[in-house]
Parts: sequence; structure tokens; C-alpha cells
Amino acid sequence: MHASALKPKKPYKRPGRKSGSRFSRSATTTKVLEMKVCLVQSGGFAGAVKRCEVDTSTLEQPEAEQLQRLVSDSGLNQSSSAFNDQARDLNQYEITIEDEAREICLTFDEHNVPASARQLLGFLKQRVKPGKL
Repeated sequence: MHASALKPKKPYKRPGRKSGSRFSRSATTTKVLEMKVCLVQSGGFAGAVKRCEVDTSTLEQPEAEQLQRLVSDSGLNQSSSAFNDQARDLNQYEITIEDEAREICLTFDEHNVPASARQLLGFLKQRVKPGKL
């Protein structure tokens, strides 16, 4: 008879915890502030208008957290505008940020994009579609 046939087999066990995680899902997720961010892009040589509206309540948790982080990191906390009068064919952007505490509107052209807002603008530009003013 074969030697392994004489030994009783041990039931297969995985190393580690027997069931689930010790962390509950709600304990590791952060509360996302309800926020709407709207971008209207206009101008350029063709004068086309593109727009998007992103609402954190309709996004998946990771995207909502990313948008909240981008808005926070942008440092945009008051309405303002910045345009170059010499360059009429530049793209112009209007970003409106609306949350429980405030509503601000920023307008600028592509040469006057605040450095701190470039990542937020990039996030929004990925979602623009043709639209109307």
C-alpha cells in the first residue's frame, strides 16, 4: 500500500481569518459632501459651446471623493474672472461650484487658468458634451 494512503487527510484550510473583514464598510468610507460642479466651455476659433454638470450624489464613491478633493485642492473659494482682452479666439471657461455652504462662479480664458485649478478643469473637460449657453 502507498504511504500517503495511510495518513488521514487534513481538511483544506486557508490561512488567515475565517470569514470577512474585521473592518466594516461604513467605518472605512468617508462622507462625501453633496456638491454640483458645472463647466461651460465656449469660444475658440469655432465658437463651439460644450458643457457638463457633475453631481457627487450621482457619482460612484471613488469619483465623488476625487471631485471633492479636486475642488478642495483647487483653492477656489470665491467668485472671480480673468480674461486676456488681446486674445479673442481663446477658449473661455465658466466653473460653478455649488454645495451646502456656498455657490461660486469663476470665469477665465485658457491663458488665465489658475494653476491650482488645472486638475479640476481637466477632470471636468473629460466629461463635456456639446451644449448651449
